[in-house]
Amino acid sequence: MTHIHIPDGILPVPLWALGFVLLFIALGLSLFRLRAMDMRKKIPLLGAVSAVMLVAMSLEILPIAYHINLSVVAGILLGPALGFVAAFIANLVLSLMGHGGITVIGLNTVLLGSEALLGHTLFYLLRGRMQIFWRAFLVTVVSLFLVTLLLIGMVAVSDLDPGYFTHEAEQGHAFKGHISIATFATLALSLGSIGWLIEAAITGSVLKFIAQVKPELLSHVLHSRNKAGGLS
Repeated sequence: MTHIHIPDGILPVPLWALGFVLLFIALGLSLFRLRAMDMRKKIPLLGAVSAVMLVAMSLEILPIAYHINLSVVAGILLGPALGFVAAFIANLVLSLMGHGGITVIGLNTVLLGSEALLGHTLFYLLRGRMQIFWRAFLVTVVSLFLVTLLLIGMVAVSDLDPGYFTHEAEQGHAFKGHISIATFATLALSLGSIGWLIEAAITGSVLKFIAQVKPELLSHVLHSRNKAGGLS
């Protein structure tokens, strides 16, 4: 999962401060976009999606220590702007529960917000080209892969021992030994790829179900209906 769980006081100040600057800029633009939306429909949906993300991110898939985040689902259902807001709400609540420090809220929201943006954009660009399940599956894998590269870049520029970002360190266990950035990247991509496939299958199933029972929620990213009346 592209989410930094480490406590406060570890990341360099310039890095997490930059995360907050990017957060405030993106959040400001996202909230500005609310003025052009039907808030009577969007706000309840934002609350529901944020709650589902919060529950999903609180669970862990063993033994790969992967957390489902459903950020791509949020981006597709809500759009990039509200998808970013949902990512912020989920990260804020999790940090208040001790699931990562307060100082990493900015970076974590940028990471998950990027997944929402990529997921929505790719899903829209592929409209009409394949069935909803496989379209969602593909864009989820691609989005998570690209944002994992962004996470690896953050770890590299932090100039910290990548061991601080391992699962053991996130759980509060003392870290012993040095891990190179290459080793960290290999672990993140290899173990993460298993999680991406699981999350992609969940995302595809969720969106396929929504398309069948509540297709209007996906009307902004769907291409057309097929002749039998079902959604493509």
